[in-house]
Amino acid sequence: MKLNKGYFIIGTDTDIGKTYISSLLFKSLFFLNPGYYKPIQTGCYMEDGNFIALDPKSLCDFNDIKYDKNMSTYLFENPVSPHLASEKENINIDPAIIKDSFENISKDHPTTIVEAAGGLYVPIIRNSFYMYDLINLLALPVILVCSSKVGSINHTMLTIALLKDKNIPIQGLIFNNYTDEFYEKDNVRVILEASKITNYLLISPNQSIIEKEKIMEFLGGF
Repeated sequence: MKLNKGYFIIGTDTDIGKTYISSLLFKSLFFLNPGYYKPIQTGCYMEDGNFIALDPKSLCDFNDIKYDKNMSTYLFENPVSPHLASEKENINIDPAIIKDSFENISKDHPTTIVEAAGGLYVPIIRNSFYMYDLINLLALPVILVCSSKVGSINHTMLTIALLKDKNIPIQGLIFNNYTDEFYEKDNVRVILEASKITNYLLISPNQSIIEKEKIMEFLGGF
């Protein structure tokens, strides 16, 4: 089984389900002892005197494992874009520290799921460093979480176009909350034909796990 050292989970929209898909991937790969890393988390809350990162906590709860504060490097209270939270809370984000943190995590795992904060064009440092820059810095292929609902063709194709423009490899597409409606089938077909991407998964609402053979084939493990 040969997997990439990590996969960067990015979405086409807010609330597209990046954390759910990250949690599902983690659970489906549990037999391999995967890693998980959310470099930047905004909208954190305080518990017992410590900031808790919402998405890592959600992943831990989904997989019934203990919350690990080392799953995130930069935690912010304000539920806004990373660059703005950084400015308001006077905490500078250093991409080099994020890279070092990822490398430390990935040493202990055959592959690591890295979850984005927002979409590709989300600023991490105002006017100078964006989410797509971080993906290139970590040199990871992207798993794009998208929808099959009405409007998904435009959102997905624009995101794919930007990924290609930034020379970011696309591991595959995951269509979240797929319910097999006639228009969903056609939207998926249009996206696959237009993008010429053949590697994809269809995830049903509240799906609890991905079959071992499917997840390994999707990630290039076979």
